[in-house]
Amino acid sequence: MPMKTKKNIYARWRFVSTNTLRSYFDLGKSLEAELRRELPSPLYWIQPNRKILWNLPLVQDYLLNGNSPQHQRLVEQYLSTLAMERAS
Repeated sequence: MPMKTKKNIYARWRFVSTNTLRSYFDLGKSLEAELRRELPSPLYWIQPNRKILWNLPLVQDYLLNGNSPQHQRLVEQYLSTLAMERAS
């Protein structure tokens, strides 16, 4: 099994800008604002310098599967990745 490095972790959990998110999923401003209200920060999005960055794999899975058990497993996987990174 390959060792997990920070580079691998960040490659898996890619963050994208709001404009990129809108273009990937053909979202308008109102739907993007609705997602921001529904999906908690910092799990689904972060705002490091007034610019919102979205966790692409989590948002994509949420849009496809909703809040299903499958989606919850992905959220748990992401959280465990963060815990592993803090430990290293």
